[in-house]
Amino acid sequence: RRRDCALKIFMNEGLSWRGISHNHPATFDTLAMDPPTKQAVIADLDRFLKRKEYYRRIGKAWKRGYLLYGPPGTGKSSLVAAVANYLRFNLYDLDLSEIQELLAEVEVTPAEVSEMLLRNEDADIALLGLVEFLTPKKQGKKDSVK
Repeated sequence: RRRDCALKIFMNEGLSWRGISHNHPATFDTLAMDPPTKQAVIADLDRFLKRKEYYRRIGKAWKRGYLLYGPPGTGKSSLVAAVANYLRFNLYDLDLSEIQELLAEVEVTPAEVSEMLLRNEDADIALLGLVEFLTPKKQGKKDSVK
């Protein structure tokens, strides 16, 4: 059933998400990647897919995350597209540079950000909570400059 669904990329626009079609052709067959690493990622994804009931039974959110870093052009976006195509999951794109700039502007510690994000396992709600936490701090900072 999931194979027939059109995938989307959701872009954050303030307090809402806008979806656009995801038509990236990347697959694990076409991805230029170290073969043992590629096989390890595929095995991890397969294991994740098989454990949905286990996560429900132990009361944890059924989610999987990878932290990718590196300079532009090293394949991060292609890997993400291949994973989305493999799992048939939609993507949520968040520009973390904007958050980094906002954090510097409002002088919030990483511990405070972590605490806000960990309050909810749903990414949308967690990010909305972080935005609601940061907005008054940013406004207070602007008011003190006046």
